[in-house]
Amino acid sequence: MKKHLFQLTLAAILLTAASACKDVLVEQPKALTVEGFYNTPTEVEAGLAAIYEPIRGQMSGWWIGILESHTEWGAGLSGAANFDSFKSMQGVSSVGANNLIPRWNAFYQSIRNANLVIKYTPDSKILTPEQVKMYVGEAKFLRAFCYFQLVRGWGGVPLHTEENLSESNAIPKAGKEKIYELITADLQDAETNLPDKAPLVGKPSKWTAKSVLADVFLYRNMNKEAAEKANEVIQSGKYSLEKVKVADDFNKVFGMGANSAEEIFYLKYNVNSPSQLVLFTMQISTPWFGANGFGVINWHDQATFYKNWNDDDLRKSFNWYLDKSRSNPFLSGQTAFPNKGVTILSPKKYNNPSATIATFSLPAYRYADVLLIHAEASTTAAGPTEAGLRSLNMVRRRAYGFDPAAPSPVDFVAADYNAKTFVDLVVKERGYEFQLEGKRWFDLVRSGRIKEVMKASIDRDVADKHLLWPIPDIEFDLNKGLDRAKDQNPGY
Repeated sequence: MKKHLFQLTLAAILLTAASACKDVLVEQPKALTVEGFYNTPTEVEAGLAAIYEPIRGQMSGWWIGILESHTEWGAGLSGAANFDSFKSMQGVSSVGANNLIPRWNAFYQSIRNANLVIKYTPDSKILTPEQVKMYVGEAKFLRAFCYFQLVRGWGGVPLHTEENLSESNAIPKAGKEKIYELITADLQDAETNLPDKAPLVGKPSKWTAKSVLADVFLYRNMNKEAAEKANEVIQSGKYSLEKVKVADDFNKVFGMGANSAEEIFYLKYNVNSPSQLVLFTMQISTPWFGANGFGVINWHDQATFYKNWNDDDLRKSFNWYLDKSRSNPFLSGQTAFPNKGVTILSPKKYNNPSATIATFSLPAYRYADVLLIHAEASTTAAGPTEAGLRSLNMVRRRAYGFDPAAPSPVDFVAADYNAKTFVDLVVKERGYEFQLEGKRWFDLVRSGRIKEVMKASIDRDVADKHLLWPIPDIEFDLNKGLDRAKDQNPGY
């Protein structure tokens, strides 16, 4: 590798570590190279921070906005033109594709920065072998996390690793299975080498890696492995569902300063202005945060999914409010929705009751994820297992204000379901639980329910090509390892 390759990346990393490296920066700036940088704990931590930054910047706003625009509660009522092509369900337009480019770039920026840590940290003369394993494990976890977003959105993508850093402008497209193999291997390394307890809030532990690995196995249709890995997390006793008595109790899980026993992997933010996620989910004016949102997501009280949602489910009133300040003409032109006799629904999941802006937590994985992965993956051909039913009922009990660990009047009963109807039930419950968290679209696609659900819920036909997004044109321009004619996703 040439001595000064990736100087821009190194410069960004050095800025992060400026206070620790002040003398070096002043006295010997020309002596700093990528190869010699990842030597001390301070330097490697700076390299790890450079992985988080692009993820944090994109996951908190546009990424969630794009994904929620693919749902039955976000696919029709917004006046935000930037999201229209996502809502059409017929494939991403040129405008929509342009909106995806920064997200694609950010994930690959994080992947590139992870590859630097993975490649050069083992050469340190100062770090102990245990430190090297831990730091590399964290970088591999984050690399896997990024590729997991990419493979679900775009399918096969260019596979950049520490092995081909010097060939970054000529990387061919790898198939989905190849991407998943790397994701799985990285997470297995992370679960082995990350600490039992995360050293800082917002960093992963071995249990974080196990949780994400369970999710990856679910997406790979490796249900036995997914159930086993999820059960490891459950049996560890490291996490528990927050108890909820009234809807606002969910602020312990989703509030600005959320820090609960349910957190497995949250992206943490110190903010001096409204979080991007709040802006993308809130209205232009809202009584729940006191800031101007973008108005991307709107719903109405006659929508099928909402009407069929039990009013006693506390998630319903926590996630949405009847917004009588929005007039019905706002719905004009949306043929899938009525124009009269409805009340607009606006999101409030990430509300801030104290009307202050201090910290923000973006839930990437929480204990409810693990329980619902376990419930779905443990279902056998004969029907739901006792353990899987218990996991599902824990989430449902909490949603209705009951103790998650004790039997309740709202419990599902195994005898009422077979294998298929039980999985239908879990996917439906995931829709209630993870609203406005960017998971519904991927859930419906991977489970093969996307066309059926969208047609039944909002009378919208989903085109085959919409199941994947177009690889950005600029990637074909800059990456000579790609062939536009054969490597672009079908229909684009």
